[in-house]
Amino acid sequence: MSNALIFDLDGTLWDTVAPLTLIWNQVFQKNNTGKVISEDDLRNVMGKNLQEIGRIYFPDMAEERRADIFSQCAVAHCAYLKDHGTPLFLDLATLEKLYAKYELFIVSNCPCGYIEAFLESCHLQKYFKDFEMSGRTGKSKGENIKAICERNGLCAGAADANLAPSVVYVGDTLGDETAANFAGIPFIHAAYGFGSAKNPAAVLHDFSELPGVLEKLF
Repeated sequence: MSNALIFDLDGTLWDTVAPLTLIWNQVFQKNNTGKVISEDDLRNVMGKNLQEIGRIYFPDMAEERRADIFSQCAVAHCAYLKDHGTPLFLDLATLEKLYAKYELFIVSNCPCGYIEAFLESCHLQKYFKDFEMSGRTGKSKGENIKAICERNGLCAGAADANLAPSVVYVGDTLGDETAANFAGIPFIHAAYGFGSAKNPAAVLHDFSELPGVLEKLF
């Protein structure tokens, strides 16, 4: 069985804060919401799905209208990112090293089309074996991590805590850590991203540190 890495996307592999802030504000203005968000406002909700973000930004708005607005956001930002991309946290040299040694996957709380936009705009399709998102399944990140493990024959957790893991989750927020714990796999915290962690198995301050960190875990 190959060892595997499952990645979060925003704050771990790429940084979409600037374009999403711009695009969402355009959609909010078009829909006369009276809401304007800053890049910090967006950083504070990174890692949550669009339904959760909608309830935070528009707690008193009718659910149907809120869902429609964020559906427009999803369509607009996926189209933009597919064509233009955005700055990356990953570097290709490190990704090549990882790809040569591990199976790579992505699980994100994002709408359909978002991971595809990342892979297509950055020309990274060959590196990732499979991916899953909340927009496709309607399930939590932890459940989607489990689904990726099950359909790809990955061992999510070992019966003996002294055994080395065969799969880990790499993410940048406490929500990512909670999801990894739910799935029964170790969590590596991308501290260069948007959030914090309580008790990660390891911490990254730069994506390039990942191969060395994994040598100690696997």
